[in-house]
Amino acid sequence: MALTVGPSGPLAAQGIAHAPAPVRLIFTGDINLGTRTLEEGLPPDSGRTLFAGVDSLFRGDLLIGNFEGVLSDSGESDKCAPKSTRCYAFATPTWLAQRLKEAGFTHLNLANNHANDYGPAARQHTEAALRELGLTAYGPLGQVAITPLIRDGEMTLVGIVGFATYPHSYNLLDIPGSAELVRQVRPLVDVLVVTFHGGTEGAAATRVPKGPEYLAGEPRGNLRRWARTVIDAGADAVVGHGPHVLRGVEFYLGRPIAYSLGNFLTYRGFSLEGPLGLTSILELDLNADGSFHGGRLPPLIQLPGAGPVSDPSGAAVSLLRRVTRLDFPKTGARFGDDGTILPP
Repeated sequence: MALTVGPSGPLAAQGIAHAPAPVRLIFTGDINLGTRTLEEGLPPDSGRTLFAGVDSLFRGDLLIGNFEGVLSDSGESDKCAPKSTRCYAFATPTWLAQRLKEAGFTHLNLANNHANDYGPAARQHTEAALRELGLTAYGPLGQVAITPLIRDGEMTLVGIVGFATYPHSYNLLDIPGSAELVRQVRPLVDVLVVTFHGGTEGAAATRVPKGPEYLAGEPRGNLRRWARTVIDAGADAVVGHGPHVLRGVEFYLGRPIAYSLGNFLTYRGFSLEGPLGLTSILELDLNADGSFHGGRLPPLIQLPGAGPVSDPSGAAVSLLRRVTRLDFPKTGARFGDDGTILPP
């Protein structure tokens, strides 16, 4: 297991003491800035306004998103059969990645079902391009992100581990193996967050079943069991994406589990009808020991051909309340009208 740690350097020699402090982490769901192979697949103005409607919400120590697809400037994908209408491969031009840096992202998850759309070479190019921008790509098998947050000469170590259901990433289908990895990382950090890409997909996927999930016969994880197991192993919070819709939030042993943050900014190639267009960001405040201090899922909406914006109707919060109440009647979070998260 290699550790992706940044910034590097002999911190102790610089007079920086290890003194854990509270942290605010910001998470988003699926991000795809545009796809060069789709008609009108790239945004106007080089995508400079894509995050304009939500930039005021990006106020945290780390900003973490799920990057759907790869950075690719040429070539074709072997993923989909000719004339397939149920298969998707996403190639975002490398120059568009600058928009992620400008928006304030610090970490991008690459443990998902589109990370290998153009093969291993494109996946490795994506990692390298993000690193050149100063961003931390996490999720590839063998890599764990450990980031020192330094304030006033004192340091808090935040660990992030990404899981999916594919060979290029840590495998959430292997529940004992997932727990063992979390146990290995736990002593190395002050705060440990686990993210995952799993579950079935689509407008009807807002509920979290009690057993395994599948998509067209492909196993997508027993998410309740898996999430609770990694918290038993030492995770302070679990954050999910993959179904393309918002899902419920529960607390287990006092730790929050957000089962899906849905689509966030998916410019082309993703349906945004109904619940697929409702979105949010997860603001997560954790104490120095990783325990929950507070959180919020403000109501946002994404319209076709645009980025996410605030939604005065509060539809996302209404959805979160409903599915959380149905799926987790005893352990589910409570929500204020502004999306504030309260324990059960």
